Amino acid sequence: MKKIVFAFFLGLLSFAVKAQDVEGILTSGKWYVESVQEKGEEPELSSNKEDEWLLFTKDGKVEENHFGDSKTSSWNYDNAKKLIKISGDGTIFHRIIEISENKLIIELLEDLKGADDNLMITYVKS
Repeated sequence: MKKIVFAFFLGLLSFAVKAQDVEGILTSGKWYVESVQEKGEEPELSSNKEDEWLLFTKDGKVEENHFGDSKTSSWNYDNAKKLIKISGDGTIFHRIIEISENKLIIELLEDLKGADDNLMITYVKS
Protein backbone atom coordinates (compact mmCIF):
# COMPACT_ATOMS: atom_id res chain seq x y z
CA MET A 1 0.00 0.00 0.00
CA LYS A 2 2.87 2.37 0.82
CA LYS A 3 4.30 1.78 -2.64
CA ILE A 4 0.99 2.72 -4.30
CA VAL A 5 0.68 5.90 -2.23
CA PHE A 6 4.32 6.78 -2.95
CA ALA A 7 3.86 6.17 -6.70
CA PHE A 8 0.68 8.27 -6.68
CA PHE A 9 2.50 11.07 -4.83
CA LEU A 10 5.37 11.00 -7.34
CA GLY A 11 2.87 11.14 -10.21
CA LEU A 12 1.18 14.20 -8.71
CA LEU A 13 4.54 15.80 -8.02
CA SER A 14 5.73 15.29 -11.59
CA PHE A 15 2.42 16.70 -12.89
CA ALA A 16 2.87 19.82 -10.72
CA VAL A 17 6.51 20.19 -11.76
CA LYS A 18 5.49 20.14 -15.42
CA ALA A 19 3.16 23.10 -14.88
CA GLN A 20 5.96 24.93 -13.09
CA ASP A 21 8.34 24.05 -15.93
CA VAL A 22 5.96 25.51 -18.53
CA GLU A 23 5.54 28.68 -16.50
CA GLY A 24 9.31 28.84 -15.98
CA ILE A 25 9.94 28.49 -19.71
CA LEU A 26 7.29 31.10 -20.57
CA THR A 27 8.81 33.64 -18.17
CA SER A 28 12.42 32.95 -19.14
CA GLY A 29 12.69 35.62 -21.84
CA LYS A 30 11.10 37.54 -24.68
CA TRP A 31 9.23 35.48 -27.30
CA TYR A 32 9.45 36.77 -30.89
CA VAL A 33 7.00 35.80 -33.64
CA GLU A 34 8.77 33.56 -36.13
CA SER A 35 5.79 32.59 -38.29
CA VAL A 36 2.01 32.66 -38.51
CA GLN A 37 -0.10 29.95 -40.13
CA GLU A 38 -3.82 30.15 -40.90
CA LYS A 39 -6.08 27.13 -41.43
CA GLY A 40 -3.38 24.73 -42.48
CA GLU A 41 -1.85 27.04 -45.09
CA GLU A 42 1.91 27.40 -45.45
CA PRO A 43 3.43 29.34 -42.55
CA GLU A 44 4.14 32.99 -43.28
CA LEU A 45 7.49 34.06 -41.86
CA SER A 46 7.62 37.23 -39.81
CA SER A 47 9.10 40.14 -41.74
CA ASN A 48 10.61 41.74 -38.62
CA LYS A 49 10.78 39.70 -35.43
CA GLU A 50 11.79 42.74 -33.38
CA ASP A 51 8.32 44.29 -33.91
CA GLU A 52 6.19 41.34 -32.69
CA TRP A 53 6.84 39.77 -29.32
CA LEU A 54 5.46 38.64 -25.95
CA LEU A 55 7.11 38.97 -22.56
CA PHE A 56 5.56 36.92 -19.74
CA THR A 57 6.46 37.88 -16.16
CA LYS A 58 6.25 35.77 -13.03
CA ASP A 59 3.81 38.22 -11.42
CA GLY A 60 1.12 37.32 -13.99
CA LYS A 61 1.63 40.20 -16.42
CA VAL A 62 2.33 39.89 -20.13
CA GLU A 63 3.63 42.69 -22.31
CA GLU A 64 2.76 42.41 -26.00
CA ASN A 65 4.15 44.40 -28.91
CA HIS A 66 2.68 44.32 -32.40
CA PHE A 67 4.45 46.70 -34.80
CA GLY A 68 4.93 49.45 -32.21
CA ASP A 69 1.56 48.97 -30.50
CA SER A 70 2.46 47.86 -27.00
CA LYS A 71 0.05 46.79 -24.25
CA THR A 72 0.16 45.03 -20.92
CA SER A 73 -2.38 42.38 -19.89
CA SER A 74 -2.55 39.63 -17.30
CA TRP A 75 -1.99 35.93 -17.95
CA ASN A 76 -2.33 32.57 -16.27
CA TYR A 77 -1.65 29.00 -17.31
CA ASP A 78 -4.06 26.07 -17.03
CA ASN A 79 -1.89 22.94 -17.05
CA ALA A 80 -4.82 20.52 -17.36
CA LYS A 81 -6.03 22.18 -20.59
CA LYS A 82 -2.58 23.36 -21.76
CA LEU A 83 -4.02 26.87 -22.16
CA ILE A 84 -2.55 30.29 -21.60
CA LYS A 85 -5.34 32.76 -20.84
CA ILE A 86 -4.51 36.40 -21.60
CA SER A 87 -6.94 38.95 -20.21
CA GLY A 88 -6.83 42.63 -21.08
CA ASP A 89 -9.25 44.45 -23.37
CA GLY A 90 -10.74 41.02 -23.99
CA THR A 91 -9.85 37.44 -23.18
CA ILE A 92 -7.84 35.33 -25.59
CA PHE A 93 -6.78 31.72 -25.12
CA HIS A 94 -3.54 30.27 -26.46
CA ARG A 95 -3.47 26.46 -26.63
CA ILE A 96 0.12 25.24 -26.33
CA ILE A 97 0.95 22.87 -29.17
CA GLU A 98 4.69 22.65 -28.46
CA ILE A 99 7.00 24.27 -25.94
CA SER A 100 10.74 24.06 -25.33
CA GLU A 101 13.41 26.40 -23.99
CA ASN A 102 13.63 28.28 -27.32
CA LYS A 103 10.41 27.53 -29.20
CA LEU A 104 6.72 28.02 -28.46
CA ILE A 105 3.93 27.02 -30.85
CA ILE A 106 0.43 28.06 -29.90
CA GLU A 107 -3.02 27.90 -31.42
CA LEU A 108 -4.89 31.15 -30.92
CA LEU A 109 -8.49 30.67 -29.80
CA GLU A 110 -11.01 33.49 -29.56
CA ASP A 111 -13.04 31.32 -27.19
CA LEU A 112 -12.91 27.79 -25.84
CA LYS A 113 -15.33 26.44 -28.46
CA GLY A 114 -12.44 25.95 -30.91
CA ALA A 115 -13.81 27.99 -33.80
CA ASP A 116 -12.81 27.09 -37.35
CA ASP A 117 -10.53 30.09 -37.91
CA ASN A 118 -7.62 28.73 -35.96
CA LEU A 119 -4.35 30.59 -36.15
CA MET A 120 -1.05 28.92 -35.32
CA ILE A 121 1.79 31.16 -34.18
CA THR A 122 5.39 30.04 -33.73
CA TYR A 123 7.50 32.07 -31.30
CA VAL A 124 11.24 31.80 -30.71
CA LYS A 125 13.58 33.28 -28.14
CA SER A 126 16.74 34.93 -29.34
